[in-house]
Amino acid sequence: MRSLILTLCKSSSKQWHRAVDCAWRMKPSLGHLLILLAIPLLLGCQPAITPAPEVVAVTTPASSGDLLQHYAPVIYQGAASDQDFITAVNFDGDWVGNNNWENQPDGDLSAYVYASAIETDSHWYLFYSLFHPRDYTAEPCAESDGCHENDMESLQVVVYKDGSAFGRPQALLTLAHSHIYLYRFDRSIAGGTLKVAGKAPLEGSHPVVWVETYGHGIYGRSKRLQEGLVQYRVGSQAERPASTSETDVSYQLLSIYDTLWQHRKEMGKGKLFDKPFIYRKKALPASFDGNNFGVDKANAPWGYDQEIGDVLHRGDFFLDPARAFATFARVQTEVSDHYLANSYLQDLLIRQ
Repeated sequence: MRSLILTLCKSSSKQWHRAVDCAWRMKPSLGHLLILLAIPLLLGCQPAITPAPEVVAVTTPASSGDLLQHYAPVIYQGAASDQDFITAVNFDGDWVGNNNWENQPDGDLSAYVYASAIETDSHWYLFYSLFHPRDYTAEPCAESDGCHENDMESLQVVVYKDGSAFGRPQALLTLAHSHIYLYRFDRSIAGGTLKVAGKAPLEGSHPVVWVETYGHGIYGRSKRLQEGLVQYRVGSQAERPASTSETDVSYQLLSIYDTLWQHRKEMGKGKLFDKPFIYRKKALPASFDGNNFGVDKANAPWGYDQEIGDVLHRGDFFLDPARAFATFARVQTEVSDHYLANSYLQDLLIRQ
């Protein structure tokens, strides 16, 4: 009898239940049945129990500000001089575009990055813009034909809403001069109108980007940078590099919506912006007002016309990122075009 009981104790859950079922069919007395059911407990063993399915708790999504901090890029900035230091558009104390070249040597070159978050049902589109008062060359600007006043290059981190607080980064898009480059964080991304240029690297949760010396094009893969190197990381204060070789300089995020977007109507000579274009029946400035070594050469965040082809419109990269992303890449997950938060398009719908 004891060996039979030990065998039952060692049996699987399925075998134990079969034994109990057999006992019922034999119609034993109630006392015999209770003894049979109590045997495993008396011997210190229990039939195996299949665990209940784990209940996944619903996670509250992070706020836009927390998302922008979480994914704020690590910036490897090539630096031949302080003209390569990133800073604020009003680094010289005003919101005028065509005096920035002259004011660069004496302005406050503390580090800032402009940022914006747009949300759809399926994704967050996190946009970061880097401003330099001068785009310049190693050769004297009068000889190179490659310089201009003001420079704003940008990047976008596309985050899939997978149910977690911060989602899952899917793609990185970077702007370098006349091209937008597509990088992926995982295999859910394939090339659309843009080819996949490689896998985007991360430092913790922060994408790493390389920014050219002089011209300031942004790339999402390791690139040899000329001259010195300044490494910028998001922090609680805006710091100015002490030299062109610094390994940990803190930058602060500034809201594109609360700063640059609020000045969008200031267009013309001596104002912040110029070169108006029509987007959804509203006039927007395509570029910063600038005079030195070319007129109005630097694009505003909503003024890019790179890679738009025959499908997209100037400005879609920033203002309608879901549409642009669905064109630039083939995505295995859903790409919703229903916006939950897009203050820019909302503003353009309001009569002005």
